[in-house]
Amino acid sequence: MVIKIKRPVNRLFPLVLILFLLTVSFGLGFASVQGKFGDLVLAGQIIPLLKFKYYRPLRLSRLLLTYWQTGSVPALLASLNDPYTRYLTPEEYNQLLEENKGVYGGVGLYLEYKEEQLVIYRVMKNSPAARAGLAPGDRIIAIDRKSTAGMTRESVAAAILGPPGTIVFLTIQRGEGPLQTTREIALVRTLIDPSIEWEIRWDQDVGKIGWVTLTQFTEETGADLGRALQLFAEEKVAGVILDLRYNPGGLLVSALEVASRLLPGAKGHPLVSLEYRNRKTETFPAWANPHPTFPLVVLVNEWSASSAEIVAAAVKDLKAGVLVGNTTFGKGLVQDVIPLRGGGALYFTVARYLTAGGYSIHQTGVEPDVRVTLPANPAALGPPDPAFLQQVDRRQAETALQVLKELIRAHRKAAA
Repeated sequence: MVIKIKRPVNRLFPLVLILFLLTVSFGLGFASVQGKFGDLVLAGQIIPLLKFKYYRPLRLSRLLLTYWQTGSVPALLASLNDPYTRYLTPEEYNQLLEENKGVYGGVGLYLEYKEEQLVIYRVMKNSPAARAGLAPGDRIIAIDRKSTAGMTRESVAAAILGPPGTIVFLTIQRGEGPLQTTREIALVRTLIDPSIEWEIRWDQDVGKIGWVTLTQFTEETGADLGRALQLFAEEKVAGVILDLRYNPGGLLVSALEVASRLLPGAKGHPLVSLEYRNRKTETFPAWANPHPTFPLVVLVNEWSASSAEIVAAAVKDLKAGVLVGNTTFGKGLVQDVIPLRGGGALYFTVARYLTAGGYSIHQTGVEPDVRVTLPANPAALGPPDPAFLQQVDRRQAETALQVLKELIRAHRKAAA
């Protein structure tokens, strides 16, 4: 996801709200018998936001009619056929705010829905989930003995995350057909800081290599990357590998800071442009960067999305490094989160974005410079086999290292 900061409510909203209330009020007596319009006050806040800020033009009559027919905010939002627009309950909104801070109580899992199944696609190192033996491809069919069928991402996150030291029960399915197993495990939540991991590795051919893994873009990601790059400069690393695989995105401002830190000399160059439904364009340039230039390779795969794609595209479009892996997810839309009375929030699409090179990557993704040829997936008809995913990840990492070594040799030859 790409999330912008909150914006103030349009002054015309009260007028639209009055019109809406007048439209609906005469039918409340009949509708209340059928259980409709229970979230009327909420609808009165959300409909004006959709009318004035949604990234596609929406007729007020259509919004009012849809709510009149359904009597439900979730049904109204579902009618937009936009998977990124939804209402967040107070609990879900608070959870989102905590996640964006970069530190929370959890078990170390990254999840995605695939064919309506809740699938693990990454397990954090040294996390409770890793110690319990969970692996990519495992399916979570219940949380605290409640089925995950039909649960939203926010509901899943709210159920799994919680205060450190508390316990969450996960029911896990692994394998297919006669080899399928189901088990329940108890995980003790711990403090999770998922934003970034970095280390310095030694290569016998080129020396020290900085390796950075970004797993999401939070409020702290840019500052953490700055500390890593400072360490790399002090240790005189020969080059850097940035691993954006399995990164679902996060805050737009974090993506801008990360891209700026990786692109010395790009100050003032557009990194991303937002296109709103009124044809207004907002461009965000690169910031000043105190770090030296390193030969750079960026790892991406089909799980790299949103903010991760903004950074990857900036590196590619500005020729600041080489992209290795597979085509990224292809999410070129931007969401805003606006708090509402009552404690909840509207999470909705407000713009599409263009990359540093002026391209839209929505539903197409960012193509790598070096595509890694993959073996046949033995579980092509079902969730990925964990061993297969590990093989793919290993091959991509090995390729990235070889490409970086070539860049380092070329850099040294040019400097000689």
